[in-house]
Amino acid sequence: MNKYRFSNNGEERKIHIPVEITWDMEGRGDAIDVYEEDVVNQVINPPEDFEVTRFDHEGWLSGTTQLSDINYEFHFLKSTVDISAATSSDWVIDYEEEGFTPDELYRFSNSFTKSFFKIDFYDTNNSENQQNYITIVLPTQQGDTMSKTLINSNVLVDVKKPKYKLDYVGDKEGFFVYWLRSREYIDLDEFYMSCKFFNGKTGQFVRMTTTPQSTFGDKFNFQKSDKFYYKLKLSYDNYDYQITNLNNVRVGTSTPIKFYEYVNP
Repeated sequence: MNKYRFSNNGEERKIHIPVEITWDMEGRGDAIDVYEEDVVNQVINPPEDFEVTRFDHEGWLSGTTQLSDINYEFHFLKSTVDISAATSSDWVIDYEEEGFTPDELYRFSNSFTKSFFKIDFYDTNNSENQQNYITIVLPTQQGDTMSKTLINSNVLVDVKKPKYKLDYVGDKEGFFVYWLRSREYIDLDEFYMSCKFFNGKTGQFVRMTTTPQSTFGDKFNFQKSDKFYYKLKLSYDNYDYQITNLNNVRVGTSTPIKFYEYVNP
């Protein structure tokens, strides 16, 4: 230790004492806490919130009446019409055009009951890099009815047709959309919706478009992202959803969601 003596001559003096200040250790305690928390989370693998919640169809007005149902129509090309000469009126709402006889429809044959509409919801309408997140299946046992004559007995009976009115009661399978309750894991509330029909009689899927193929400039060479998709928009405020076309015009209300059989060349 060095000793210093200073005389008091009545003048104000300042003494500078050099003290080394190093900030290198500052905050290391907090960093260790953060690191420790990260390691613990990796080790114990804390659960993510994958709980699913139910979204119902957003209500709509018919005049002054508030309705909640969602409406679909599925149109098949008449089996007697060649696609090269088809017009819009040649697509009809009738399972018979898919090869089912009135007797098979009336008696719910295995081939008919095993048929269904498969509606897929993607994150984009670009088929090259899209990912399927939700699938809804509409069974043929649901839907409206139409009159047909049985082949051998000539008896007029009611059979199912591919026109659906889904709601909270009655035909409700496919009415609700189930998706993640929390947006922390996947922050996605808009999907692109396409449809295929599985024919249990032929064992094949039939892809469907949103407008008749006859309206395309070229029936087989077109922009697929424009012709195969509607849009689904989820609302996390009310836990309901809307379906629109690609121009953001709402459908599924008094204007049904319409799909048309696509015929490959």
